[in-house]
Amino acid sequence: MADGIEAELKVAVDAAGASRLARLSDLPGLTVVAKGDKRLVSTYFDTPDLALRAKGISLRLRRSGRSGEQTVKFSGSFSLGLAERPEFNVAHAGRVPDLARLPEEAAAELTRLVDGRPLVPLFSMRVTRRRWEIATPGGDRVEMALDRGTATAGSRRADIREVEFELLSGDRRALFEAARLALNGVAFHFSTEAKSDLGYALLEGEIGAAEPKTATDADLDDDMSVEMALQRVLRSCAIQISANVAALRADDDPEGAHQLRVGLRRLRTALKIFASVMAPGSGDPLATEARRLAQEVAATRDMDVLIDELVAPLEGGDMAALIELLEKRRKAARVRLAAVLADRSTGDFLLDLLAFTETRGWLSTDDIGQSLGLAAPIEPFADHIVGRLRRKVEKLGRDPEALSSDERHELRKRFKRLRYAYDFFEDLLPKSVRRKLLPRVKAAQNVLGVLNDIHMAHLMLDDIHAAGPKAGAVERAIGYCLGWHSARAKAIWERRADDLSLD
Repeated sequence: MADGIEAELKVAVDAAGASRLARLSDLPGLTVVAKGDKRLVSTYFDTPDLALRAKGISLRLRRSGRSGEQTVKFSGSFSLGLAERPEFNVAHAGRVPDLARLPEEAAAELTRLVDGRPLVPLFSMRVTRRRWEIATPGGDRVEMALDRGTATAGSRRADIREVEFELLSGDRRALFEAARLALNGVAFHFSTEAKSDLGYALLEGEIGAAEPKTATDADLDDDMSVEMALQRVLRSCAIQISANVAALRADDDPEGAHQLRVGLRRLRTALKIFASVMAPGSGDPLATEARRLAQEVAATRDMDVLIDELVAPLEGGDMAALIELLEKRRKAARVRLAAVLADRSTGDFLLDLLAFTETRGWLSTDDIGQSLGLAAPIEPFADHIVGRLRRKVEKLGRDPEALSSDERHELRKRFKRLRYAYDFFEDLLPKSVRRKLLPRVKAAQNVLGVLNDIHMAHLMLDDIHAAGPKAGAVERAIGYCLGWHSARAKAIWERRADDLSLD
């Protein structure tokens, strides 16, 4: 593209997905023109002390056949696969960078940072790039590029299988429209780093499989509008969800299922607490899909908790027979979840969430007063939301002794929503709230969470009807578990007055 702001959506795919995408010839409702293949060899340069990386700048020389190009990309935004970075390209077939060829302002900035130190090659990437130009009926133009190859830093290597959707002209929503159709049936996850980040990670020996990810801070401040805060909160949710989908596809770590479930709950809470400034019903499809996916994750997560936290810690010879039976059920649940995460519906949900977040999908076409709510300062809005959620908790939890089992479950959900609201708005809350109330909310949520885990254990163990030579051992183990944890639940509930009070 011409010098300016690069806007592109990046996703990583597996080998099977890359092979499928390589055969792309058409997309429903869009015009697709194949642009052929290029073999690209890119070498990235920096100073010996990595001065460019420290500023989020990448400098590369790329060769394709006899032609060459020098590119510098400055720091910009890179959020969950969607990159926007100032980029400058100039023709250059040399083997070392020539900063003088760049536009004056870019050359001056790089020269200042380099400060006379040598620019040395650090890592390289060799890929075959297959390209298509995609046009929407409205005239938006998107380039889709499939890169397959390897990154090399010294003796370290990593595979590259990445798809980029770059906006050539028109509305940014076209990126998501093209991606949704092209990635239909392909398991993917959003790339959260540029190719240069992959090279630096290789250089430092930090390449590994995707790992479970806890929630990221939304980084709100009191100068923001409600809409700016809404977008940052949704990004925080989307990052956690996408990262843990990728982690679960790579490994069976129970923490991945736990964090994915948390991310989906945080998203549903965010959509509820910001509903008053969103177009009516605009967030409903995302909330519905988040609930559906959470139900699929729950089967695996509940089994993880049952085995690892409730059954395995208990001693006794009969426990081995019960654990053996439960492990078979856990394996089946993980197989089911893997199929769900590879399904088209999950990919569509991830793209819809990112599109909603980045193209302001909450905007109304006929509510002229909506802009006032979105432009309002975030701090009073946050105070109102937190206060409302706190009052709901206090109202239901006023007399814990009188609560039915369903009401206890509802109280747990109210504490959870309050906890997530505190997490979203923590930087905006008074110090007294952060110091006193937040720990109490966390403590109450933990107590109610343990009680819910024990309740779920009763439901799951009651559903087991053992047969065969180990049936007796299994039944004895179930009886012991239920009795032990029933007594534990009673002891926890007897301390509820202190644990559930926000006074």
